[in-house]
Amino acid sequence: MSQQSTSPAARRLRTGRLAAAAAAAALVATGMAAPAAEAASPARTDLPSSTGAWFSGGGSNGPVDTGAAPGDWGMSLRVYLDGKDPVGMARAARQVSDPAGHDYAHYLTPAQFDQRYGTTPAQTAKVSSWLSGFGMHVTGTTAHYLAVTATVDQVQQAFATSLHAYARVAGFPPRMVYPVSGASVPAALGHDISTVIGLDDLNPTIPKTPATPAPQAPAPRTAMSRAAAPLAAAPTTPPCSQWWGQSSSPIPAVNGRTSAIDQVCGYTPQQLRDAYGVTNSQYTGKGRTVAVVLDGSLPTMEADANTFFAAHGVPGFAPGQYSENFGPNFAASCHGSDNAPEEPLDVETVHIAAPDAKVVYVGADCGDAGGSLQYLDAHTRIVDQHLADVVTDSFATNEQGTTPATVAAWDQMFQQGALEGIGFDYASGDEGDGASGDSAGAPHMVIFPASDQWATAVGGTTLEIGKDGKVAGELGWGTNAAQLDPQGTGYLTPPPGQFLMGSGGGPSSLVSEPWYQKNVVPSTLATSGGSTAAHRVLPDLAADADPATGWLIGFTTPGGAYHEEMGGGTSGSSPLVAALEADAAQAAGHPLGFANPLIYKLRNTAAIRDIVPAPAGQEPWAVTHIPDSYSPSGIDVYLSQFDRDGSLRTAPGYDDVTGVGSATADFVRLFARR
Repeated sequence: MSQQSTSPAARRLRTGRLAAAAAAAALVATGMAAPAAEAASPARTDLPSSTGAWFSGGGSNGPVDTGAAPGDWGMSLRVYLDGKDPVGMARAARQVSDPAGHDYAHYLTPAQFDQRYGTTPAQTAKVSSWLSGFGMHVTGTTAHYLAVTATVDQVQQAFATSLHAYARVAGFPPRMVYPVSGASVPAALGHDISTVIGLDDLNPTIPKTPATPAPQAPAPRTAMSRAAAPLAAAPTTPPCSQWWGQSSSPIPAVNGRTSAIDQVCGYTPQQLRDAYGVTNSQYTGKGRTVAVVLDGSLPTMEADANTFFAAHGVPGFAPGQYSENFGPNFAASCHGSDNAPEEPLDVETVHIAAPDAKVVYVGADCGDAGGSLQYLDAHTRIVDQHLADVVTDSFATNEQGTTPATVAAWDQMFQQGALEGIGFDYASGDEGDGASGDSAGAPHMVIFPASDQWATAVGGTTLEIGKDGKVAGELGWGTNAAQLDPQGTGYLTPPPGQFLMGSGGGPSSLVSEPWYQKNVVPSTLATSGGSTAAHRVLPDLAADADPATGWLIGFTTPGGAYHEEMGGGTSGSSPLVAALEADAAQAAGHPLGFANPLIYKLRNTAAIRDIVPAPAGQEPWAVTHIPDSYSPSGIDVYLSQFDRDGSLRTAPGYDDVTGVGSATADFVRLFARR
């Protein structure tokens, strides 16, 4: 799509840019006169909206409007700057990412980016002076934004908006601030301010009063969550297969069926390398770096990885191959917290599929409010310092709680990354359409930042690796499961049971259809059956993610002992694809950068397997296990039916379970020709 005119995060000018430029020059000439003078000018530039789709403005289960927010409540904002040429930056980011264009892979260094598109000291000073004119305090500046504290009154005056106070639920005191009208800046600043984050303040500073505070309401249902998590180790060893279909177990009879195959015990590094064509390949990620972004940190990560790989007879990290990068507030904000088993899943998966690539673990600060800004800051460190060629991240938030204002800030970072040849892969989620079990008509849950047009959303498959290490079959990941009773003689719910988990996907509600999905994604998916304009649809590509066909990882639980367990979910398929992209970058002789345009061009080639439904009545069934500390045996046993991803369906061509398909053993090799 056109990055400027159709993006929901795009700014809408009420006056032309020439007029805005003229007004800006006039304000600079007068030294940014008092704010009252600005009110006399009708020309203003709208800012991206700060209201998320989850915000209903009332209702028994939603936030309740209690009226105008008190003017003395304190707010914390980030005022993002536009840089020298935001329109040219977006256009150039698309051009360097188009494999059919003359500028493909002609990347910039961070210094070149800053020289061509970065912010200027004059721009920073201009915006800072304007903010200070309202009595706001600029508490910090970066190359991308100004950190600001202000009162509600100051914010309303500066941004020509109305702010109301909201209670999380009825009967509780207001604790949130939300705009009930649009926000804007003087047209003279239209080239300087791109977006403002914090107008929707979920934690404003409320002056203390003598009254006893009422109890806090429960947090809204928009909190961030992991896109996926690997299964924890079971305390007992259930029956399992070393490869797909090796063994089976008896089950209570279902439609004449009295046995089902056992889930895999966990593919080894060698099995995964065989399946994805890494074994004996000359392309192993050498000369490339993959960044893993998470919050928290395992102090034993490198040692654990080397222990794990040694146990499986393959080399671990060479000296200097693994590193860690943390921001100045990481230690104080995270207090020694870890991110297990997510961190070892991501780090070790990258090394499995790209054994010679460098891996840098980039730690995001730990914090409340879901962590979106902390993760954005970690990503910004990557592009500002060019820490990696490709990034994988399993951070996710429900898109319903994401605002266009936030999307705009992420877009700036993504476009900088694209211009520097850095690509970003994200887990598409493990909950299918996200609406299974909800009432009829409930909105599907698409997750951000996977839904951003500049991100690669990685979905999941059920990968059947045979005894010879080759792929025997592959289905879209989605599981219905019926739990067996403790005696194993019947079912607690009749088979096929209920939806358990599966590849996340579906249409975005925030992001319009991007250029690379046009004429590829079926209209019925992009328009939700014709009910909306065309939007971006997730995922883009897929790889193994089903925990029933997951792979082994090893790590030391803080305060505990080293152990191995199975990993899976799209938090596993994302680093798997990122590693294959590092291999492919070695093959191509240059970083892939933003890979989506190339991925979509590779559909219908040997690089990508088109995932289609199993023939009717031939969907595989397996005996699977999920750890349960409340179960007498320590595990719950299920009869699982595969190829069942809620309302999402695999289909020939693009589908909302696997995107254009799954990476094959030829994925890396074919990149060498592009």
